Formats: sequence, structure tokens, C-alpha cells
Amino acid sequence: MTLFAALIAAAFVGAEGGEVLRLFQTTEAKGFREIATSGFTIHPYPAVEALDVDAAKPKHEFLALGAALTDASAWVFANMPAERRESLMRDLFTPAGCNLGAIRLNIGASDYSTGLYSYDDTPGDVEMKNFSLARDEEFLVPIARRIKALRPDVFVFASPWSPPGWMKTSGLMIGGSLRDECMPALANYFVKYVQGYAARGVAIDAVTPQNETVYDTAGQYPSCTYTAAQEGAFVRDHLAPAFRKAGLSTRIWVHDHNPKPKDIPRVMELLATPGVKDAIDGVAWHFYCDPACATNLPTVKAAHPNIRFFHTENGPHVVLQERTEIWWAARVFAMLQNGCELFTSWNLCLDELGTPATGAHLCGGFVVVDSETHDVAYSPQYRLFRHIGPFVRRGASIMEVDGFRDGTELILFRNPDGEYVLVVACDGSLVRRIQRRRLVVKYKGKYKSLPLPGGQWSVLTLIFK
Repeated sequence: MTLFAALIAAAFVGAEGGEVLRLFQTTEAKGFREIATSGFTIHPYPAVEALDVDAAKPKHEFLALGAALTDASAWVFANMPAERRESLMRDLFTPAGCNLGAIRLNIGASDYSTGLYSYDDTPGDVEMKNFSLARDEEFLVPIARRIKALRPDVFVFASPWSPPGWMKTSGLMIGGSLRDECMPALANYFVKYVQGYAARGVAIDAVTPQNETVYDTAGQYPSCTYTAAQEGAFVRDHLAPAFRKAGLSTRIWVHDHNPKPKDIPRVMELLATPGVKDAIDGVAWHFYCDPACATNLPTVKAAHPNIRFFHTENGPHVVLQERTEIWWAARVFAMLQNGCELFTSWNLCLDELGTPATGAHLCGGFVVVDSETHDVAYSPQYRLFRHIGPFVRRGASIMEVDGFRDGTELILFRNPDGEYVLVVACDGSLVRRIQRRRLVVKYKGKYKSLPLPGGQWSVLTLIFK
């Protein structure tokens, strides 16, 4: 930022103790930057219904934005030159960059690993005497520890794609479901995992019993299907008691799958199972569906108002180019506004081909690291997160605000100190009835006009207090 822009940005403090205002913008033509802007005015814009911040109501608290530190992502990090790796990690986990506040780890192999593995392949080892995290110590543990050093308050949660094969009906990590008689062994497996990571300097704040509980991968990569009754029995009768016995405070989130209409009855059955709500902290959601699916969350919240929601997976794609900044804004904002405290991307980093991978999907990295040059490219999802992570603090309120949106996607936060953060994404349509797109913000009886760039996509963050 130039000295002039800095002076202008710092100047908008009302003469009578009014607002402090800053504006950050990314457009198709220019990268993320702070830009000079005018302050609020007493003069309204009668043609536009203002976003009424004074009447906005808090909905729930914000925890973080995050991404998955998969085995594949850790491998990509580990193979970067040390200086470039450190620069990228600072860009991802400090306020000078994206300032991610959460990471998701895979418990054993996922579809984004360098190979298939579990931590105990000894059939019948209920007590986990042969449990070992030796494989994670090569890539995952060192990278996770460095992230913790850069951001000590990072929230860490973990999910398995499959228990060890000997615990399942298929006898393999791919396909099948958990054998009921192996529930005690699997609970001990979780305890050993959480204890092992804690001993290595990485506290696990939460776990989900299974990634995508109802998805059979048709022999493609690790999976394990659970009925609602089986998942409920596992967390109530085995996992939660095992954590208590071991003195672990790690939280349990169930379901870890989509909020499609067909999925909601499963979640309702699970939460209605006696004793389950006492054993868990919340419901984990993926979002591989239309943005309208997010409106199914309030149905669950209305029936179970004290259950917390967390979005745990949805990320870029190598081929699907429609996943633009506005595409992501529609989904991220919808999940946050409909009850989620957390929104988590999928692979934190992959190479230009979306690898390493053990599965069939063509997922892309939140950031992409060229396999030869180690140059970094940033996804549209990153560019959206960049406008939220550095400015919205843990414990902020996600606000419900009314007013004219002019075809944009937007979300309003209120930080614990009373500062407001408005994030707006625009798809860049050339014209709207031959007129520039415009938002007007009303705050303490004053007005601020936000004319949006025409002919190119844009994301902006307005901060005011």
C-alpha cells in the first residue's frame, strides 16, 4: 500500500468519534490490496435499500476457516525447498496471509494419501499393543507441529476414512462396514491416536467417527459405511466412554457428510437416539451439493437447538472451472449463515495434477504447488478466504442483516470488540440494466456506498467500527 493510501485509510475516523473504516479488495485485474475509500455520510441513497447494520441480529459464533492437512498435502509441503515451504505456511496461517484457524487431519489413509495404511494391522489387537504413528512422523507430524508454532490456537480435528481392515466386514480398508464386535477395538484406536498426537505436540480438539458415513466408494479408496443406529451406538457406548476413561477432552462430531434432503432423516435419527446428544459436541457437514442444501440445516437446528454445526470438507477441483470466487461465496456464506461455526476446505495443497492421490476424484489444492518449480498458485477459494481469515476473529458473531444485495453474495460478522466485517463477492457481470452494481451500508444513521467493479469478478472486505 502506498503512503498516500495509508494516510487516507487511516484518516477515516469521524471528527466526533465516529467510524473507523478500511476497505480491502481483490479483482480479476488486481490482487488483494487495501484501497483508499471515503467514509460514511449522513446522506441516504433513496433508490437503494441499505444493508441495515444497526438492525442486524447475531445468529451464532464463528470458530474459524480451515483446510485439510492430508497425508498428500504434508508430502507436498515436505518436498518443497525449506524457504519456500516456510513462506507458504506463513501465507496460510498468519494474519499477513489467509490466517487459517483450523486444520483437519486424516486418521490413517484417505483418498489423498501417498499410499494405503492404518496404524495397527494386527488382527485381534483390541488393546492396540501394536499401534504406531511411525508413518505420520515422516511428513504429517512435523508439518502439523510447524502450523501449531505459527498459529498456536489453531483448531485441530481428525477423521478416519476407514478403520483397520480387520475390523470391517470387507476385511479391507476399502469397502464394507464396521463389525459390531470391533467397536471396543476402534474406540481404543481413537484413544491411541489422540494420545499419540498429543505426545508429539499436536492436541486433537475434535474427531469424527467416520468420513462420509454413508458413501461407498465402489472399491476406489478407503471407506466405511455406518447406519445411524450403528454410529450412535459406537459414539455413545464406546468412543465417548473411552475418551472419558483416558481423561481426554477431545470432542466428537457425527455424520460428517452432506446436508442433502436424503441425509437429513439420518441425522435426525442419529440425534434422536437416546444418549447420543450427551456423547457428542456437534454435527459435521460436507457440502457436495447445491447451495440450497444449506437451508436444510435449520430443520435439524430447530429440533436440536443446542447441537453445534461444523463444515468439515469441500475444496477446489482440477477440472471444474465453475468453482469461482462467487461460486465459493455462495456455499461458504450459506453454510455459515445456516448454522455452521467452521468452514473447512479439502486438501491444503496439492500439485498441478491434483496429486498425490489414492482415489479417483480430481480434487485440487487450496493452493497448488508446481511439482518441478515449486511455484505456488492460489485457488479462488483461497482468494475468498483471504478476505475473511485476517479480519474475523474467533468468537465473532455471524449476523443476520437485511437489505438490497444487487445479485452479490455477502456475509456480515461482528467481532468480539464490536468491529464489523462485511465481505462481498460479485460475479463481474458487465452491466445490470446498464448501471453499475451498488451496495449501500447503513450504520448508526449514516450511509456508505460500495460501487462494485464492472466487467470483472471482485471480492471486498469492509471493516468499520
